[in-house]
Amino acid sequence: MNKDSSRWIAALSFALAATGFLLPSWPLSLVGIVLAALSGRWLFAIMLGLLLDIAYGAPVGRWHFLYFPFTLAALVSAGAHYYLIKYLRQTSKDTL
Repeated sequence: MNKDSSRWIAALSFALAATGFLLPSWPLSLVGIVLAALSGRWLFAIMLGLLLDIAYGAPVGRWHFLYFPFTLAALVSAGAHYYLIKYLRQTSKDTL
């Protein structure tokens, strides 16, 4: 991925997360965090997740035991990104 597309993805993910926070829509914020983590900007995604966790606070109801759900989503997405790169990227050129 080149530098320009990486900047666009970072800007788009931040815009989605900010829009999701300004319009009270947490799934839109989650999409922004997951997009940042899956594009390889895992540190940006974790910092954005921590920021949104502080802003939203701990969840109530059934999910009260998840104190940092956006950060957890960023970590899981970053782990999925590295898992997919490690095991699904073709490294050998011996195929047809």
